[in-house]
Amino acid sequence: MIAKIKTRADFGGIVNYANDQKNKKKCATLLAHEGVCAISNKTIADSFQIQASIRPKVKSPVKHVSLAFSSQDISRFLDNEEGDALMVEIAKKWMEQMGIRNTQYIIARHHDTKHPHCHLVFNRIDNDGNLISDSNERIRNAKVCRALTKEYKLYFAPKNSKARNKSRLRPHQLRKYNLRSSTLDALAASRSWHDFLDILKGQGIDMRFNSADNSDKIRGISFCQDEYSIAGSKLDRDLSFSSLCVTLGNVATELIVQPHQAITSVGAGGTNNEQGWRDDKDKDNQRNEPFYKPSKRRR
Repeated sequence: MIAKIKTRADFGGIVNYANDQKNKKKCATLLAHEGVCAISNKTIADSFQIQASIRPKVKSPVKHVSLAFSSQDISRFLDNEEGDALMVEIAKKWMEQMGIRNTQYIIARHHDTKHPHCHLVFNRIDNDGNLISDSNERIRNAKVCRALTKEYKLYFAPKNSKARNKSRLRPHQLRKYNLRSSTLDALAASRSWHDFLDILKGQGIDMRFNSADNSDKIRGISFCQDEYSIAGSKLDRDLSFSSLCVTLGNVATELIVQPHQAITSVGAGGTNNEQGWRDDKDKDNQRNEPFYKPSKRRR
């Protein structure tokens, strides 16, 4: 299950797209709606717009979400009352866990692709005139989709499952690919930092927390396997320190103090790698150089 979220300014166009019942290819079906007059697409859009006018300064009050399920789950979402009901149930649960409550929405199913999917349109201005926050929605969305996929036992396709011709990868690309695959698989199977660490250790992968020079504050995270180190954010956006904290919760203090996960200052290290660490000699030379170099005066 994946959800693609887009922000729009106009209700009319997106309602016509989501609930396009005249298009024989889409064969759109309005499965559920709340707080709108569903006589026609125009009355739906007008209902949205009237409520959005409460907050005229909000220029983009429209949210359009495409909820798509794997073709492997097609038997769960048959084109019948039971399949439609399950799709609506999951869509409503997605909204609830994303904090989308007390507002207008429509859910329409399309039939123009091999994989089951539906379109959700909701008003960012809720029934009380409050603006529904979309901060960090990409990270929250990924977490909710994973949770619902597990809860409903839907087909889970890891991000690294895309087939690739490994023989065409260069050695450093292959190391990065293998480390990324293993780390993402470990994350998908983890519910906490302890789970994540245990799975990584079983695969021979070390996890290190990085801090800025002369500071104990964690700035990032790195992964190391077979003397190859790389920052989590360069492996995948879901493996950055901030994303991992959202997915797994705040990192426990006891994890940081373990020797193989000790905080390492950014700029330290004895070999070059994709974190941008310098050789020790280069680092010493840099410290001996003045911080300010006067520019040459033009003549």
